[in-house]
Amino acid sequence: MTRSAFIFGLLTCFIQAFVSAQPEKNTFEGNLNFNVTFAGGEEEDRAQVTKMVPESYKIYIKGNQTKVNMRGGLIGMMMGEVVIDGSMGRGYVISHLNNTAYEINPDPNLKERSPPKIIDEKETTTIAGYECKKFKVIRYNPSGTMIQYMWVTNIIHMDLDSTLGGVLKDSMPFWTDGLSGFPLKITTTFPGSPLTMTMTVTQVNQQSVDPSIFAVPAGYKIESLDTRQLLGR
Repeated sequence: MTRSAFIFGLLTCFIQAFVSAQPEKNTFEGNLNFNVTFAGGEEEDRAQVTKMVPESYKIYIKGNQTKVNMRGGLIGMMMGEVVIDGSMGRGYVISHLNNTAYEINPDPNLKERSPPKIIDEKETTTIAGYECKKFKVIRYNPSGTMIQYMWVTNIIHMDLDSTLGGVLKDSMPFWTDGLSGFPLKITTTFPGSPLTMTMTVTQVNQQSVDPSIFAVPAGYKIESLDTRQLLGR
């Protein structure tokens, strides 16, 4: 895999990285902070990827509304926010740099993918005060097999089934049927790359969230999402 192809693959993952678990019920309102780190591979490759990708995320959850704020890296600058409107079954990448909301459209090719294999690792650990179970998730993608480990808590739930509006969830490769709850740590090894990405929650705040933060800003254009165009490719 070339470096540019790997970075483009990361971009796709970052849009959808936290749409990760099948919900049982929607009980959580508040926000979660995640940090991102990389390990493995050559130092030059890690430095290049670090310049591209966000160094942290803040996720807001209220009912069937979700928002992800990205901080750092070129992706964070170009695609600072992702909002998912559960009432409409729509998702948007909001670029304040371009005053544009890019609508996330379902990818019909993803329907042809084999379901992931989920293995209970029979381990538990505590992350940010929440007990989490460890799972291995094996995804069979056209580019190769992707391995993830997820540490999932059953205390936090997102109403993703209604949030993604049925059809929209088919475009979310990090949607994992068979897991309940919410992952507080995710490690991902990408096909053809020695790099491993780790997302770890550093803080969980259960509190009221202003519903206005999930709206597309007034006056912003709405266009279809083209990640290559966002990166100037």
